[in-house]
Amino acid sequence: MSQFKRRLLRLPLLSIALLGMYSSYAQSDWKASVGGQMSFAELRADQSTLNTSTDPGAGFNLGISYGLNESWSLHSGIGISYIETSNNSSNYSDQAAATDFEGENFEFRYRLENYSERQKSTMLSIPVGVQYESKGSQTRFYSKAGASVNVFLSPKVEGRANRLTTSGYFERFNAVLTAPAFAGFGTFDEIQFSENDLDIKNSFNAFLEIGVKEKFGSNNWVYIGLFAEYGLNDLLENNNSNLIEYNQNTPTDFINNSSLNSTIGNAPLFDKVTLNMVGLRVKYEFGI
Repeated sequence: MSQFKRRLLRLPLLSIALLGMYSSYAQSDWKASVGGQMSFAELRADQSTLNTSTDPGAGFNLGISYGLNESWSLHSGIGISYIETSNNSSNYSDQAAATDFEGENFEFRYRLENYSERQKSTMLSIPVGVQYESKGSQTRFYSKAGASVNVFLSPKVEGRANRLTTSGYFERFNAVLTAPAFAGFGTFDEIQFSENDLDIKNSFNAFLEIGVKEKFGSNNWVYIGLFAEYGLNDLLENNNSNLIEYNQNTPTDFINNSSLNSTIGNAPLFDKVTLNMVGLRVKYEFGI
């Protein structure tokens, strides 16, 4: 884990510790919570040749809150979740400069049929929000709004295709090779590429949560709510790779870069990518 991520992780933990120390002076105002979530995440893309889709994930949350009065309160905490997102294309083709195992330069041409790609990552989230709730001795309705920082921890990407067709144009000989397969030229069916690291920026999101809270005991509550998070910043990073690259050392082991880090021609595959999420949260809140 990088030094930045370690420092970021310490901030909410230190805040929770300090708030816990202070709680002895304001027992009725401070509350802590523990809970989980089920979510559906999408890396939403603008103007792309690939179609994005929504995939399920899950997470665990720790929270701290301070009540301003009976209806208003401030909330923060820390969450860990696992998310998956994906995109696909029925047909995709491109070319890239390459060098074969004999040191000969050529143009590597390829076509993908039914290509799909899955991005997956553990994500550290730090939300800050304000909550309004109705009055009631047993059941209350609530809404919460705010912003969160979402840090991707060791994100990975894995792609596959029903068919990959490759060829090589050698300008020096003015010839196109469509074989042999051991040199990386030909048709390859049901191909699964090796998992790769994914370069992606951390996400800043605005969120809204609405739901109901039910009293459980003297000063404890159980929350059930629906939430939505909207990405505020572009996540694209390192847009200078080809989706498929020729492997000079092992020609049949093609290099599959993430579409998020790739270009087609001289233009990025995506103009902008943001992280959007929707889901269900359940938590148990208690006084401290």
